[in-house]
Amino acid sequence: MSTRKDLSPQVDDLKAQASEAVRKVGDQLNEQANVLRDATAAARYNTQEFIENNPWQSVAMAAGIGLLIGLVLGRRR
Repeated sequence: MSTRKDLSPQVDDLKAQASEAVRKVGDQLNEQANVLRDATAAARYNTQEFIENNPWQSVAMAAGIGLLIGLVLGRRR
């Protein structure tokens, strides 16, 4: 019959393995968050640059997108 003292090393090993797995997942999530942050910063920069270099084209695009959204939402009713 197994006692609590007999299982203690196994439990400690499982705790250590679980802790390591959680740490690795946390590291991977942090790495992916950094990649996503860099990608969104680049997209923001490129968008800002396009708007500054093409203001009237940007206004026309925004108006067109607004018109399309209005048409789609208007047809739902």
